[in-house]
Amino acid sequence: MITMEKFWKNLAIASLMLVAMTSCSSDEDVTIGEDEVVQLCDMPTPIQLTEAQKQMRDNNNEFAWRLFRTLQEADDSHSSSIVSPLSVTYLLGMMDAGAAGSTRDEITDVLGFGNDVAAVNEYCKTMIDCSAIADPAATVKTANCIDVNSAKGINLFPQFVENMKHYYYAQIDALDFTKGSSLDKINSWCNDNTDGMIPSILDQLNPDQAMVMLNAIYFKANWNARFDKKYTRKMDFTLPNGTTAKRDLMHIKVRTFYGQSDSCSVLRLPFGSGAYGMYILLPAEGVSLEELIQGMSFQDLNAYMNIRYNLVMGDIDVLLPKFETSSETQLIKPLSDMGIKSAFDPFGSDFSNMTNVPLYVSEMLQKAKIEVNEDGAKAAAVTMAGFVFTSIEPYQNIDFHATRPFLYLIVEESTRSIFFIGTYQGS
Repeated sequence: MITMEKFWKNLAIASLMLVAMTSCSSDEDVTIGEDEVVQLCDMPTPIQLTEAQKQMRDNNNEFAWRLFRTLQEADDSHSSSIVSPLSVTYLLGMMDAGAAGSTRDEITDVLGFGNDVAAVNEYCKTMIDCSAIADPAATVKTANCIDVNSAKGINLFPQFVENMKHYYYAQIDALDFTKGSSLDKINSWCNDNTDGMIPSILDQLNPDQAMVMLNAIYFKANWNARFDKKYTRKMDFTLPNGTTAKRDLMHIKVRTFYGQSDSCSVLRLPFGSGAYGMYILLPAEGVSLEELIQGMSFQDLNAYMNIRYNLVMGDIDVLLPKFETSSETQLIKPLSDMGIKSAFDPFGSDFSNMTNVPLYVSEMLQKAKIEVNEDGAKAAAVTMAGFVFTSIEPYQNIDFHATRPFLYLIVEESTRSIFFIGTYQGS
């Protein structure tokens, strides 16, 4: 095994190896035999961020990891989970544009952004615009929506409306929350913008709510080298309690960068032309997934997401479960624990840059889903906020057999922005 210190020492060697790699065509449908090794592609032209935006990216990825860890610490069910921290970021970015005073300070502090609201909006716009076109072989869609309760006579400030439309491409509608058709419209918006993966966000609509704010992210891409379905087999998967159960394990052999530390091994599998990738962090034998997550700092995670520069090249024998996971996550408590408090306080919230009516966030949740199979992966998330009034080494032959619980991320490679992060625990 190599230590995190050695990861960084391998930087120069691995970078030279990367330059020497042969890239794959995005249109190439790779078909290989079970014992043949396919070399995976390098990523295409990166998304261009300013130096200030790169710092915002790094800080926001740290927010993503903090949010995930906060959610994991509160969940002792040992169930598989999925969350989109970037969807939460976009929704908080819209809230931030309408916030003022301590409410804005808390939102930007937790996100890792500065207090320049124009810079926050510009960063979100850049990510929304560029992620959609980063890889022609992947589908990435972002949508935002603000539904105002017309029965309550809420009027949004013109500058806030202009910012929402310009930076977030937000659809802004007036709906009567007392009518069932309004609930249908909100849920239809979720269904349409996630290709049916999140068919609804609400079971009922509170007629006393002033406004509902929504973000949706949809991702779909084929693997750069697809798993052949004929090599998928029922195999033993070790569950969190130590027992085993039969699960569908996909199989492929690939030549790519791989890393190993004392606590886990990490593998990157690219999608499409390589702009997006899935990073799989498999705990070492004797290390539980819970211990891995609790013991991993953001700096460790960031190093793992740089495995193409920090680790080794290997011919990797991959076993990966074919799985589907859905999660519903309540966000007020974890975000409050992280430092956003006044936005959820009926006596302390300040959204005075949004409307002259005093509002606070009474409900905030996310529904997310991922499907992983031989062809690739698709994932979607809808995040909702409801507002109410205040009263390097040589080639190695390596087995990467994900036959026990693991952590995974879907990342845009050039910015290293975390779109989705989750766990698979066999359920």
